[in-house]
Amino acid sequence: MKFPSERFRNNPDASTGLVFLRAYNKWYALMKMGLRKIGVTHPQFLVMTALNFLSQTRDSVSQAEIARLAEMDVMSVSKILRGLEAKGYLARRPNPEDTRANVIFLLDKGEEAVKLGLPIVEKIDDEFFGILSDGADGEKTFRQSLHKLIDIRHRKSQENFTDFK
Repeated sequence: MKFPSERFRNNPDASTGLVFLRAYNKWYALMKMGLRKIGVTHPQFLVMTALNFLSQTRDSVSQAEIARLAEMDVMSVSKILRGLEAKGYLARRPNPEDTRANVIFLLDKGEEAVKLGLPIVEKIDDEFFGILSDGADGEKTFRQSLHKLIDIRHRKSQENFTDFK
């Protein structure tokens, strides 16, 4: 079968999405290897780190707040939370202010995983993204570009993507 798109038929590297995905997959593979040392997956670590971060400034953290910070859907976060709770990394208790929600908090095992995992993740990030330039400017510019991509999704929301439904 002939490739159905003329746009990238002769040069798949001209696809920004494909190149982005390939870079992401390389970074993600490094994260998986690094976090395997402490026995958690990258999504589990992301949820625990988001919970830890949010817990610094509030007494009660909800599943929805974790999902917003991590840019994950609420159902995925719910599944990850259940797994982490079963393994003793965190606990949930009913929210006294909202009976529909739970308050989520890290247990000692979860706090230890965040403490052990952050240096691993930071080292991987420093080495992986550090090649963008000799100084911090290249990485900063890249990070600013990523924020633009995140922000545009919020500004334009899903109405611009209705053709794909």
